[in-house]
Amino acid sequence: MGFNLFTEPWLPVVCLDGSRQEIGLAEALSNAGAYRRLAGTTPTMTAALHRVLLALAHRVYRPLNAARWVELWQAQADGGLPQAELANYRDEYGERFELFHPHTPFFQCPALNNAPATTAKLVAYRATGSNRTLFDHTTADQRPLLQPAEAARWLVTTQAYDTSGTKQPYRTERSAEGGLGNRFGCVVVEGATLHETLLLNMQLYSPEVELPVRTTAQDRPVWEATQPPDPEPDARPPLGWTDLLTWPSRRILLSTSDKAGATLVDGVVLTPGTQMEGNLVDLEAMAAFRRPWLKGNKQGNFKPVSLDELRGVWRHSQELLLSSDPRWWNTWRGRMRATGPLPAQEPQRQRPAALDHIAELVEDGLIAEDTVYTLRIFGQQLGDQGGDTYAWYEEAVPAPVALLRAESARVGYIIGYAVSLASDLGAGLKLMERQYSADFHSELTKDQEKKLTDLEILYWPRLTAPFATFLRELGEAVRYATDETEPAERWGTAVVELADKAAWQWLEGAPRRDRSLLTASAHFDDFQRAKYQLHRIFRGGLARYSAPDQGDA
Repeated sequence: MGFNLFTEPWLPVVCLDGSRQEIGLAEALSNAGAYRRLAGTTPTMTAALHRVLLALAHRVYRPLNAARWVELWQAQADGGLPQAELANYRDEYGERFELFHPHTPFFQCPALNNAPATTAKLVAYRATGSNRTLFDHTTADQRPLLQPAEAARWLVTTQAYDTSGTKQPYRTERSAEGGLGNRFGCVVVEGATLHETLLLNMQLYSPEVELPVRTTAQDRPVWEATQPPDPEPDARPPLGWTDLLTWPSRRILLSTSDKAGATLVDGVVLTPGTQMEGNLVDLEAMAAFRRPWLKGNKQGNFKPVSLDELRGVWRHSQELLLSSDPRWWNTWRGRMRATGPLPAQEPQRQRPAALDHIAELVEDGLIAEDTVYTLRIFGQQLGDQGGDTYAWYEEAVPAPVALLRAESARVGYIIGYAVSLASDLGAGLKLMERQYSADFHSELTKDQEKKLTDLEILYWPRLTAPFATFLRELGEAVRYATDETEPAERWGTAVVELADKAAWQWLEGAPRRDRSLLTASAHFDDFQRAKYQLHRIFRGGLARYSAPDQGDA
């Protein structure tokens, strides 16, 4: 019946040679330099597994101050992370990683006494009840059997990314919010090896002195709790960083059966768990946040950056990469909108905490200034009612460390102009189709709305690669103190050409004749004029930053 996650293979990894295998938690820490990255079945699984492994690493190697971090960073060349701390931690908590322990099963609630339901409730791509999926045809009377390793992966994923809505009640409470991971795009800074990735995403950690901020001395991951959770759902603020990384949004208990001498998971009890109290922007370090502009020239509250079905997360490169400085945000908005500078108040954005730490390491000479890491952003979009999964997302954005430590406000202005040009051209394409459709119908039909989406497909996904090139070139310009507007000029040319190509495909891609053809051509010409004007404004805006402003760092 035993399956201890510390030693049994269950974490899916990509090796340095590109092959794949499964390893245990101890191997993932002690020999992390031998593996390229974690790679789950879904983006949500990859994100959830990273968070569990990071929680374990923080607890094993605490207190984690700057000197200790450097020691761990350099340990890759000396054979890997220290074994002694890992062995001590396993001696103290190793039993808590038993997946089927009778009293303290890993990440579960043994006090649940409900009848187990099908394991399809645990596996996100399985159809259950009224939550149908496109390809899976599991019915309510079927109970797929899961290997322990697979069940463990989905257990961790479900705690972070379960859908909202009605759940099996322990007693009376049936309603549950979606798992915490649904609320933001989870950002992982990826290095050349799993060792580098772990260290790059580890915050300086010492709960006894409340490090990081809002981490109390009582902080602990879910498996270190003195007793398993009460089966009744509750709500509370996080105790600290590792508590948040292993947030128990559900009460879960796996049931097992023996098949030919092997233990398999044949059912699951899944009920509402713990709701998080507190403001996410003050707590979550693996997310980027922004304050959107609202009507009336006002700003809203901080919102986490999330992923979009069509528009790449690169649009939020300011929030993902640049340090928080409210002054240039207000200045940039004033110049872009011609409304005059707004008074500087509080920060307008917040990047993931790991990037602030990396910027400091570059400053200290521990990371080379020409290094380019990758930001992997993972997310999930729920359906309209929140009770089913609409889409999974995983995107990558290059992170030149020269940009992470850039002090010049011009970098923020330039990225802002680059993103705005893409957004304005995208809006122009959409307006072209809307105006064409409005000439024939008072309102758009569903088919016409779909054509708007089709037009966006011709445009937005094609921008990811050239924007990545722009960021790399901008990082090089910052590093060598060359003209930072030249990469933006090349980006502007590329995005205008892609918008033009999408417009031509729209014009030529549908059979039209007579009035329909004349009307489409007229709106196409309107877009061409707007495109030219937007590009001219873009180039004019960049010209302001071809040399440092007075007082600009």
